[in-house]
Amino acid sequence: MVKRLVMAALGLGVLASDAFAQDVKTVAGDLPGEAEFEALAGLEGLADRDVVLLDLNMLPLAWPSVEQADGTYTTPQTCEFGMLDDVKSISVPTGSNHLLMDVTIGDAVHHPANGLSCEYSPINGGEAPQDWARMRLSGCYIVRDVSIPTARQLVLNPLPGSACGLYE
Repeated sequence: MVKRLVMAALGLGVLASDAFAQDVKTVAGDLPGEAEFEALAGLEGLADRDVVLLDLNMLPLAWPSVEQADGTYTTPQTCEFGMLDDVKSISVPTGSNHLLMDVTIGDAVHHPANGLSCEYSPINGGEAPQDWARMRLSGCYIVRDVSIPTARQLVLNPLPGSACGLYE
């Protein structure tokens, strides 16, 4: 009897995790987007409690404001190539004054799929090597959609990569 209950619970867990992974939204694209003063359609389509697999490339004009682990804020002017360490959260410029987005990255131990990196982008050009950069925000998050006067605020909180079907 106990064995049957354990097997049934395991079966339901697998079914639930498969159903959960199928409801994941994917939002990928470049910021700023093609349309001036408009957010990416994928960002506009996010709703409260959506699970989202995010992959955003931010060109220098759309680099985010970064809250570091010590609580200080900065807006990078240049960046070293690779993962940005000690990032607690970021405010992403969506391109729209009516859609704000704040993302908490999560720690690398529990949320290894999530991160903010500085990557080589030959499209940007410039005089110095660090001018040839873009920031990339990626990972698995759950969305909180907050209504504020004249706008919406998306607050993305970290989920483990398995919630987005990245690994078991």
